[in-house]
Amino acid sequence: MKSFHILRVSIIVIVQFYCFCSKTGDTTLATFKGGSVLINEYVEYFFSSTRYQKDVVPDEENLKHIVTLKALEKIAVLEALEQDIDQDSVYIESYENNLRKTLFYRYMRQEIINKVITDSLIEKFYRNYTPQYHMSYIMRPVPRSSPASLEETQKDTIEFVYKLLENGRDFEDLAKKYSQDITTNPKGGSLGFVIRESMGDAALRATMDTLADFSWSAPIRGFEGYYILYKGEKREVPVPPLDEIRDKIWQTLYRTRRHDIEKVLDVRFEDLSTKYNYTPNETLIENVLIKAGADSASTLASDLDFERLSEKDMGEALATYDDGYIKVYELFEEKNRVPGNKLEFKERLETLSQRHLLSKHAIELGYQDLQDIKEKMEDVRESLLRSFLHRRNVIDVAKVRLETIEETKVQGDSSEPDQFRRVRMERRLREEFEEKLKRKYNFRFVGKNFAAALEVAKGEKLGEN
Repeated sequence: MKSFHILRVSIIVIVQFYCFCSKTGDTTLATFKGGSVLINEYVEYFFSSTRYQKDVVPDEENLKHIVTLKALEKIAVLEALEQDIDQDSVYIESYENNLRKTLFYRYMRQEIINKVITDSLIEKFYRNYTPQYHMSYIMRPVPRSSPASLEETQKDTIEFVYKLLENGRDFEDLAKKYSQDITTNPKGGSLGFVIRESMGDAALRATMDTLADFSWSAPIRGFEGYYILYKGEKREVPVPPLDEIRDKIWQTLYRTRRHDIEKVLDVRFEDLSTKYNYTPNETLIENVLIKAGADSASTLASDLDFERLSEKDMGEALATYDDGYIKVYELFEEKNRVPGNKLEFKERLETLSQRHLLSKHAIELGYQDLQDIKEKMEDVRESLLRSFLHRRNVIDVAKVRLETIEETKVQGDSSEPDQFRRVRMERRLREEFEEKLKRKYNFRFVGKNFAAALEVAKGEKLGEN
């Protein structure tokens, strides 16, 4: 009864709100030159920002705070356009990079991944959901870029381990000692209970089919190296409805079919390279690596220092294609994927090249006109405009001021850390800039609608609690 009462109260409040709006025709909480903030925007923000704060209730103070934030977000976009930030070459390049990324991920899902993870494969996985087998392996990896000597060493090692097994040694002990898969070797090579379709390597899937229970295979050359596979205990498990586990199956297949996905991607990239005249600048690539410290003695894994590159180096084109290019700086934009050696540099260039060409093809296919892509890119556009505006009018101004002795003296004790002075300066400049924007755009609250807004927000909060 209590939950029914709460739902009834919420419905009444919402109905009253819409009746109020229809009578007054006014749902505005603030106005400014070029726009406004509406009641539904305030309610949505309040509800989402306090979802896990049950004790926070709507009041006029937090209403004004939220409405001001929403107004300043919109005003900042208008001001950025007035300052012609959308014409700034760095802004344009940043927007295009974001569009390229967005189109690439959508294209990958629809044109590449869906070619591998089909409905029929998901259904096949589901049909074989039970029985499951406890599988283990001993693995000796051979990366694609490895020299022939490593291939031979890993092959010799796996054959040596196989002989030890044949002579009665324990599989788990040997896995702990010789397997180089750091995820499974502490567990004696255990992969847990799996089915054939959840094995990541096609060679392992084929071997699992024919392997007898409680036995190990001869050495196998798989996609990532050499293996000995062990098939252990069998168990039957309950099978949930497909709709309940479809997403989980998809995620498993996405993880275990990455080699197949890479093959489809490689073929597509090769086709598009010809179509769009993709041309790596091998001379420049070599020069960049040399400037970073590579020499004749360097291996693919030798550490390189790309901070040696100049600003001019960063602006050079590592590869070109029809109406496009890939510049050096793009390899360093994603901080968590910055290359540190020759192998990582070449892998990063390959990934960026795929992104450029596949996104170009996505544009040719009209992906940019999909509604969800358009909505996402509008959010990106506004976010970038606000970010560039903040940098130009706050961060850059603070930097200039802090570089002068006079400004440092104004800040107080010269022993104060530079970081604290910078943060304090940027906060003050941001507040001053926001006040300036509110005056310039004639920001005004519409107080007559506060009561209606608070009632709706309270109804939402009551329904949540």
